[in-house]
Amino acid sequence: MEYILNSNTHILAFAFTSHSIGYTIGGIICGIIYDHANKEFLFSLSVMTEASMIIVSGFCGHIVAFLVSMSLVGVAMGFIDTAGQSYCVNLWVNHRFKEPILQAVHAIWSLAATIGPFVIRPFLVELHSKNPIGNTSSNCSGSSDICSGPEDGYNSSSVTDVTDLSSIVDKFQSTELMAGIDLARYAYLTIGLITFISGILFYILYFYYCNPVLLIAAPKEHNKHPSMKTKSKRQRERLLLLVFLFMLFMFYYLYIYIEGIPIAYFTAFVIKYLNWSVHHSTLVMVVFYGMHCLGRIIGIPLSMVLRPRTMVIMNLVLTSIAYFLLLFVHAFDWVIWISAVLSGYGMSSTFAAMVLWVSEIVPLTGRVAAVLLVGGSFGGMTGPLLVGQLFEAVSPMWMVYILCVASMLHIALFAILFIFVGKQKKFLSENFSSKQHEEINLNDISNQDI
Repeated sequence: MEYILNSNTHILAFAFTSHSIGYTIGGIICGIIYDHANKEFLFSLSVMTEASMIIVSGFCGHIVAFLVSMSLVGVAMGFIDTAGQSYCVNLWVNHRFKEPILQAVHAIWSLAATIGPFVIRPFLVELHSKNPIGNTSSNCSGSSDICSGPEDGYNSSSVTDVTDLSSIVDKFQSTELMAGIDLARYAYLTIGLITFISGILFYILYFYYCNPVLLIAAPKEHNKHPSMKTKSKRQRERLLLLVFLFMLFMFYYLYIYIEGIPIAYFTAFVIKYLNWSVHHSTLVMVVFYGMHCLGRIIGIPLSMVLRPRTMVIMNLVLTSIAYFLLLFVHAFDWVIWISAVLSGYGMSSTFAAMVLWVSEIVPLTGRVAAVLLVGGSFGGMTGPLLVGQLFEAVSPMWMVYILCVASMLHIALFAILFIFVGKQKKFLSENFSSKQHEEINLNDISNQDI
């Protein structure tokens, strides 16, 4: 993309920021409209938007257009990820294998992320330096027509030969560059088309069910003379709901700290702090991603015998051990391998298990799912940024310190959330259920009319 947009890495880094901002906006939009519209229609629309913006991103000729398209990709992805959690849980809410099915969905996502680089690999080419003839041009001084050489017999005919050679090399490089740019654009086009196909599937479901796009809200019965006791009770209920949602928000905020920071900085930490080679640092990430994918696959049968909260507790303990081991990495550099194994496996099934646990307490509506995803999105924006400021300015060990603090806060927050739910589970379930049933299923209405 640096060649396509005639930009540099520093400027292109803003693409990640614009994508994260768009992702957050997409999650918020989903929380507002998901429960009031046809699910399949929203999925098809958001997937088509993502597909079209991915294709547009590859053919952008200006950095501003590229950043805008990446932000729109983020909006679509934020909407899809948020809606997907609610959609999958509610689709199999009464299924006996609900837990392993949702774990399998997340495992498929992890598998797709693993094979993604292999999909685009045929479209990537190695672009060489623009001055491949090395020190040939160093024999000339500035714009002078006379070049100095090791022999006195070096004359202007040699300059002509070098100029012709440079012209040929420049033409070759220009042709190679254009071919590489075209291939890179085909990579965006291929990914966009694959995404487009999945959007068509949701359109087929939408036309198959023939449900209206917008859902009608049930009329609410208002008491014209509410008592002071009723107002006080409503305020208390609202406060409890906000506390519950805030704790869920913070849980996923810290979760992305624990997952996103190692993904962003493990390689840099191994190279800059342990002085390992790039080859060995890459192997560390291979181990990390391998255990992450393996953990999600193992989570499928494991969820059939363990409750979601048990899996969450196990994962929180494993990740905490993994990051506290890194405190001794200066004396025993081999602990980085143990940390990569434990952290990769420990965080693999936490997201899905936590979603399942929340669904046992309250109906997983679009609004609740939005709280989870937006919390994670904010964590993704602030966590790597905080570590990045301290990583270079102070010490790479600050990555370890922040991970240790975040893991302990994660455990403490889950303990508080667990106690809170134990005391208020009945209230939360009844309150969220009443809100959910305010929406009338128009499909049922049409069946009644028939």
